[in-house]
Amino acid sequence: KGLGDMQELARGVGDLKNVLTNVKTRGTWGEIQLENLIDQMLTREQYEKNVATKKGSNDKVEIAIKLPGRDNSKSEIVWLPIDAKFPVEDYQRLLEAQDKANIDAITETGKAIETRIKNEAKKITEKYLDPPHTTDFAIMFLPIEGLYAEVLRRPGLAEALQRDFRVTIAGPTTLAALLNSLQMGFRTLAIEKRSSEVWKI
Repeated sequence: KGLGDMQELARGVGDLKNVLTNVKTRGTWGEIQLENLIDQMLTREQYEKNVATKKGSNDKVEIAIKLPGRDNSKSEIVWLPIDAKFPVEDYQRLLEAQDKANIDAITETGKAIETRIKNEAKKITEKYLDPPHTTDFAIMFLPIEGLYAEVLRRPGLAEALQRDFRVTIAGPTTLAALLNSLQMGFRTLAIEKRSSEVWKI
């Protein structure tokens, strides 16, 4: 019976692996994880899904956080674009190379991840950044902590993404911390607004 249960579990893992080999499903999984994190940290009024943040463009970013503009009016909203990326094939190849302790393959797959992440950052900048309608930086969300750690481990990659493309990378934990600090900012603004109303009264 125990062996039968183990085989059943192994089949389930195989099914999940097959599901995640589909590029569209994988992308959707990354988006869902991003949405779940944002739903937990922010209220529904503080962000929008599928927003064309660049004026004159039809390209829509998965999530855009509403930051208050100068006069706090609807027309003065500044968007902070967040886009989920999940280059799992490159990451999978790297893990396999590490398991086999193949130094050449580790180097090659590491460079492939670096190139892919840079290309994705370039697309994010071109499609979604449009100051002053948006912040002058965007966030690339990597849904697996291991992948995020690998990108951070590449010498100078995170700095290059910020310098060349104005893109900040974030894993699940980092994004949660970032959203938490944004939430504190939103609360401070709300307190300021209410206190001015109290003074008027």
